Amino acid sequence: MNKVIDLKGSILSLTVLKIYSNDINDIKQALEQKVAQAPDFFNGVPVVFEPQVDNLNPTLLALLMDFLRQKGMVPIGIRTDDDAIKEQANYAGLAVFSPTKAKTPPPQEAQNESANQADNQVANHAADQSPASTDVSDQDSGLKTAMVIHTSVRSGQQIYAKDRDLIILGAVNPGAEVIADGSVHVYGTIRGKVFAGSQGQTQARIFAQKVDAELVCVAGFYQLAEDIAPAHKQGFVEISLAGEKLNFKLLGQAL
Repeated sequence: MNKVIDLKGSILSLTVLKIYSNDINDIKQALEQKVAQAPDFFNGVPVVFEPQVDNLNPTLLALLMDFLRQKGMVPIGIRTDDDAIKEQANYAGLAVFSPTKAKTPPPQEAQNESANQADNQVANHAADQSPASTDVSDQDSGLKTAMVIHTSVRSGQQIYAKDRDLIILGAVNPGAEVIADGSVHVYGTIRGKVFAGSQGQTQARIFAQKVDAELVCVAGFYQLAEDIAPAHKQGFVEISLAGEKLNFKLLGQAL
């Protein structure tokens, strides 16, 4: 008999939504603002809740799930060790994940940990097996030094540089997503999705050695692969926002 199905473990990229309030209206308002900055990015993304409040409102999960679905997101689970919240999650049909525990690096890695941590920070892991995920919670604001990724970004990976520029020394492969509140610099080829100015900074830019992207976006304005002119896919490119349109400039032609 030919094989009909196959079950395998998989490494998936998930988005973690940390919840710091029991007020559903406050949460909805915060999410509205977040999603409005890059609506295409959040459309269809699987979301895992991570409550950070005690005595979670019994109706909050159900209301929040309904709201996320209205916004195009897909709530799939919750990360908690609170038995009461687990019971709510089971009633709501959510998968339950254990909180991520900090891993102790081996001695040789520990020596490089502090230096690598700032450069290779990837948004919070939704689960121990997840390579990277996007944390849509609000954190401390203020400009920081650029985040530097020394390798190419793999398919399925998401990298978020909050309040800073993002520098990718390799390529952004198909299926990968990189997001920065500032500008994004890619020294290889963009083949995945790149978001600059994700908090609405219209002065943010995307620089790339070559653009063959699935999507490029600056401050919420984007172009898909089919909308990018072939002439803009050759050479070193700067992408900026001009009004409500993306402007492509081949820097190599100006030199």
